[in-house]
Amino acid sequence: MAYKTLYRVYRPQKFEDVAGQEHIITTLKHAVEENKIGHAYLFCGPRGTGKTTIAKLLAKAVNCTGNPKPCDECIDCVQITKGEHPDVIEIDAASNNGVDEVRNLIDKVKYSPTQGKYKVYIIDEVHMMTPGAFNALLKTLEEPPAHVIFILATTEPHRILPTIISRCQRFDFTKLNMQDIIYRMKTVVKEENYQCDDEALEMIAKLADGGMRDALSILEQCLAYNDKHLTVEDVNHIYGVLSLDKKIEFLRLLLTKDMKKALEVLEKMKIQGTDIKRLTIDLVDILKDVVIFRNTNDTSILFVLSKFYLDMIVPYMTCEECFTFIDILMDASEKYSKVINPSIYFELAILKICNQLKEEKVIEVEVATVQEKKNDENSIVEEAIIDEVVKEPIHDQSIDEEPIQEVVIEKETIEDNFIEPVEEVPTFDFEQTEEVEEDVFDDVKIDPNDIMNILVQANRKILEDIQERWPIIKRYLANLNMAKSASMLCDGMAVAACQGGLVIAFEYQPAVNAVNYYKNYKQLSSFLTEILGSEYKFVAIQQDEWIKMRSHFIDLKKKGQLPKPHELILKHIDEKDLDYVELNDAQKFAVELFGDIVEFKED
Repeated sequence: MAYKTLYRVYRPQKFEDVAGQEHIITTLKHAVEENKIGHAYLFCGPRGTGKTTIAKLLAKAVNCTGNPKPCDECIDCVQITKGEHPDVIEIDAASNNGVDEVRNLIDKVKYSPTQGKYKVYIIDEVHMMTPGAFNALLKTLEEPPAHVIFILATTEPHRILPTIISRCQRFDFTKLNMQDIIYRMKTVVKEENYQCDDEALEMIAKLADGGMRDALSILEQCLAYNDKHLTVEDVNHIYGVLSLDKKIEFLRLLLTKDMKKALEVLEKMKIQGTDIKRLTIDLVDILKDVVIFRNTNDTSILFVLSKFYLDMIVPYMTCEECFTFIDILMDASEKYSKVINPSIYFELAILKICNQLKEEKVIEVEVATVQEKKNDENSIVEEAIIDEVVKEPIHDQSIDEEPIQEVVIEKETIEDNFIEPVEEVPTFDFEQTEEVEEDVFDDVKIDPNDIMNILVQANRKILEDIQERWPIIKRYLANLNMAKSASMLCDGMAVAACQGGLVIAFEYQPAVNAVNYYKNYKQLSSFLTEILGSEYKFVAIQQDEWIKMRSHFIDLKKKGQLPKPHELILKHIDEKDLDYVELNDAQKFAVELFGDIVEFKED
């Protein structure tokens, strides 16, 4: 017996076996049960969604002599299943689309069925018929003999004459959801005695894009590659699909604006046979999820990202950056159909993304100064982990430039007068700045034991995670609501961390005082929680003091005299009332006038 593909072997033979399309199945079943069968039907929708399958099921149901209809046991049902029934005629309109073929069909329509109750004509790809053929069919389609039923199937209903559509009952087929496809594939896999990981079936369902026939065809190809135990890695390898974590890594690479490395990674993708079209859509799906989660904080409505993957990408991207990436990628996707090799436009999109990020920040940088400063920071951060030898911390190269310097540069070159930086660049209110400077003029006294307690509990993994996210702070300098907090923290560097505790080193003492000042703590804590994804009790220290503290810690460790870890406490913060707000004269007058109903908000 000749081999039959899976989608032919497992074609549904009863209405109950069909995956999805419940609205169509219910309507047709009721029509058959109540004997209210139309003379012409138009089935339209994407490929592989069940149009031909349901057409054959309807042909079986109207000719079935058993119960329920179709029973798939009577002679009519069996013959239709085998494609041998004389009264069910399938016509491919792609090769029979002329006027002569339609006239030949019309001549045969008047003859009564030889075996069944109805003569059923299933015309597939009906949109391929010529206008002359459609016109020749019009009269017969409108008033066919009582024993004839026409079922027209098409993927492009817009190409069919409106006069034809108006003479048919139209049913619009929709793409199947992933759950229906996966459930059907699990049934097939079980029947065929194969083993497949759920992740592999999910990937196949995604590649099928709502088509059951495509899903079974892909499944069959993958099983031919590995019929022992199919994994998601097998599917990715066969179809050139990157894993989700690699797609996220690629997006984070694009954020670094490292054009050279991005092109190198892209070249490796091309060598490995990565499907660029699929990759483009997948990247857009990830970016959409980032935007949705940032606005809703709800994982249940996301398309592809779980909580695990959200932590890998959400802290590194703003919604504005996501929309910029989406616009560039979708623009490239629209051009894929015009070229043989879509990687050309994808490569241009990557160049545009990297170059755009660079252009946005190029005027904000004094490269020599920033790079020198980064080198100084690196020399300190190399000694960040106290109890172990540490590798160089991870830096996100997308934030080499410091937007806050734009204000300084613009002020120095204000005589150029070809732009108006005051309107474009978010700056601090001068009164607020002066107030903070006045508040933190004196050194804030820090208890060294509080820092030592964090060092005793220091954890390498926590610190590396924080160091990896730290450069994101500089992106918030352009955010009016968070610029103040970002400006106070962006020059610092996380040098030690434990569960719920963080030590930040600064080069200059005024920056240390600003961060340790109790009136700033609540605002900075909220900001860090947003950036780092967890709440930390933090304390700032000047870099020279940090080196001394580290040396002292090492000496104590060698002598075995380290203090025992205990609950994290920051005496300079915990002893203060963080909610207390000192009122100015105007505010005091408002309280005296209106009482406790007055509420003050920062502008």
